[in-house]
Amino acid sequence: MMNTTATRQLVKFACTLQAQAIPEAIRHKVSLHLLDGLGCGWAASQHQSSESAIRSARLFGGLGDCSVFGHTGFSPLAAAFSNAAVINGLDHDDGVEIDGKGLGHPGATLIAAAMAALDISPTPVSHEALITALTVGFEVNNRLIHAIQPSAGRFNQVYGVAQHQSIGAALVAGLLLELGEQQLHNAVGLAAALTPLPSLHQYNWQQRPLLSIKDAVAPAAQAAVQAVIMAQQGMSGSLDVLDGEQGFWRMIGSDQFAPEILTHDLGNHWYADYGSFKIYPACRWLACALESLETLVQETGWLAEDIQSVEVHTFPRIVDDMMDYRPQTVTDAQFSLPWTIAAVAAGLAPGANWYTEQNMQNPALLALADKVTAILDPDFTARMTGPARQPGARVVLTHVNGSRSVQERFKPLGSAERPISESEVIAKARLNLTDQSVNADALLARVMQQHGNDRVFYSSAADLTEALIK
Repeated sequence: MMNTTATRQLVKFACTLQAQAIPEAIRHKVSLHLLDGLGCGWAASQHQSSESAIRSARLFGGLGDCSVFGHTGFSPLAAAFSNAAVINGLDHDDGVEIDGKGLGHPGATLIAAAMAALDISPTPVSHEALITALTVGFEVNNRLIHAIQPSAGRFNQVYGVAQHQSIGAALVAGLLLELGEQQLHNAVGLAAALTPLPSLHQYNWQQRPLLSIKDAVAPAAQAAVQAVIMAQQGMSGSLDVLDGEQGFWRMIGSDQFAPEILTHDLGNHWYADYGSFKIYPACRWLACALESLETLVQETGWLAEDIQSVEVHTFPRIVDDMMDYRPQTVTDAQFSLPWTIAAVAAGLAPGANWYTEQNMQNPALLALADKVTAILDPDFTARMTGPARQPGARVVLTHVNGSRSVQERFKPLGSAERPISESEVIAKARLNLTDQSVNADALLARVMQQHGNDRVFYSSAADLTEALIK
């Protein structure tokens, strides 16, 4: 029986998966996630949203040879933490969505773990090995979070957005560092023990400023790399940590578990394909409202000065927790319906520009924010507070002459159910790379392997992210 545990099966899958066994569409999708994550990281790397995380990591991590998007001198744990925090810094990074339900921000954690591993690997890592390891990470991560989803009642008591990502990230780093199967198994068990507490309901919703490590992508990445290093050095982890009545699902606060999801049709049905891409640099729960408004602005042709009011019909979390009209920090602004609606209404290109100090103090933008109201809607409330957890919204836009126009959405754009095109993902990455020190064309060609050369090798994270300097 020991050899049939889900934990062991997933580790075996990770150790034995060959690049040629991954469908080309999945390899391509994972490459897009890598490109998206690197673009988000570069966009935030010199932004005020990342400064405190980088300074903190330098102090608690010690000196080392790892890098963080152009910054050097980090230890492996500090680099894992910082890279994840930076990728997630503008809340523009990827997600996982199944039937409209948001299930974390995997790319920030998995890519950060990979970057740390590239920096400490004693031998160069091939591009093929990188994409294979990331595919394992996304596949296991997405299956795990789907399998451990709590009931609606438990979700309202305890939940963590990305804490679980330590497991998939440990597999990514462990594979790139060529851990043996037993070491990798120990790393998974250690990563589970190091997983940060689920903290969604303790973000300072009613106070502000919001919790700086809101999505927990950074401590999850740090836990993963720490677990891999510990396993390398011979430390033991729980070998059946994902299984049983006291398994990881229980440890992380869930009240239900669907173990069959972890392994059913593994290697044939690809959960990595449930990865989603964000259009807007904001909390995903705001996405349907923002898309509805953007569609209205495009269809009506109304300018910002034409708008009398923006009425958003939505669910309680938005009304109760996300109506900050004067956000003081970048994180607060990412969770502010009035501010993000104002950014869309003003036509600001989605990205770092939403959160510059100049824009966040712009009287015209603040006046737009003041025109936003949120109204509880029973349909959207039922969709979000029930098992589906779909963050829909209806937007009523009123012109100064009294005319009105309405749009509604039930699931965010960019998910498997409502995908965006490859060209849109690439355009987003190009925009995020604007004014950065990297050569966007060269980075795009390398990550997406546009020249068909899988035999590219990386001796460090800088080879992947920083060597293509303009």
